[in-house]
Amino acid sequence: MENRRRLLPAVALASLVASMFMGTIAAGASQGARAYLIGVDAAGPTGHNFEYVDFFPRGQVLPNDPPAVVGNGAVLDFRYNVGSLDGLHTATLLPLGETPGQAWSQQPLITGDEPESAPPPNVVLNPSALYQSPANCGDASHPCVYTGAAEVNSGAMPAFTPSTDFFVKISLNRSTPAIVHYVCLIHPGMEANLKVVPGPGSSPAAFASNSASQWAADTTAAFAAESQANSSAVSPNGDGTNTVTMTAGTATRFVEVAEMLPWNVAVHRGDTVKWITLTQKDPHTVSFPDLQENFSPQDPIQPVCEGATGDTAATGPPPHFGCGASPVEFAVDLFPQGPTQISDSTTMASSGVIATFGGLPDRYSFSFPNSGTFSYQCRIHDHMNGVVTVAP
Repeated sequence: MENRRRLLPAVALASLVASMFMGTIAAGASQGARAYLIGVDAAGPTGHNFEYVDFFPRGQVLPNDPPAVVGNGAVLDFRYNVGSLDGLHTATLLPLGETPGQAWSQQPLITGDEPESAPPPNVVLNPSALYQSPANCGDASHPCVYTGAAEVNSGAMPAFTPSTDFFVKISLNRSTPAIVHYVCLIHPGMEANLKVVPGPGSSPAAFASNSASQWAADTTAAFAAESQANSSAVSPNGDGTNTVTMTAGTATRFVEVAEMLPWNVAVHRGDTVKWITLTQKDPHTVSFPDLQENFSPQDPIQPVCEGATGDTAATGPPPHFGCGASPVEFAVDLFPQGPTQISDSTTMASSGVIATFGGLPDRYSFSFPNSGTFSYQCRIHDHMNGVVTVAP
């Protein structure tokens, strides 16, 4: 699987990013108000699962970042980049005066379900984060209008939205410059800002140039984090077996490296493998076997139909999941499932959710009593997978 780790120079790909932004913006800005393309996530280099928890451009989040300046009346096209294998984000413009920290505190991604007969912990993904608000707007011919008085949320792109593009028109009732913050409600820490001015603002070409430079810097840092984590450590257990420690995802401030590192780890029969996550904004699982994108009963997020006396399992396809008139909710199970020994290639077991935040554990271990090849994956990020090869 050497091609999974083939390193492509970030600077060379940056020119492709720049040309993509330039061409798209020119087409979108040919008539009417000046239009700006803002990338949500980005495509990573071939053979790498980089999730960019970043907007392109992000404005002046870091002191040395170039500001993103638009004129009052500008139209913003927030575009999810389908080249990201496992990303899920919102583009949520905050009311004037609200900080990103306040938004994440007031709208946590995981929240308690309303009182019902289901046993605790009874938690679901927060509907106010997942779904667009206001509704019935957001396409190119009918952009949502941001006045600064209320939040405008794209909903979770691309899984919960009808399109990969979410259009917003800036319409502030003021004649002085203002800073508009926007965030991803799924990944606290993923933020950006705009300076809205009475005049025309920056050119769309400047947005494209800044996006390309930003992508190159993000990618270079992600390569460094990936390289540093791409090794394992072996420690004896005292009974003739070893514990092999490896990494389940690493990160920089702007990129989550959604990879099991090393991708293929070799151990001996009876050994234990310990996965430690170095994530910053993403949670992960270590789940056996690798089921690709197929449904699994051990998925930590399950669609359910809300009922007055308790939730019932959803049995149909999206978007309604067979719930009829009942609301669809997404129940969250954070805990391990199945055995801690992986006996054969069909053993179903999961670490539960591991992360470096939210009071969650950051590690989990499985032992391997038999020789063989065992595939596994993260059930939150389907393309984050790996192999444990157990020798006799």
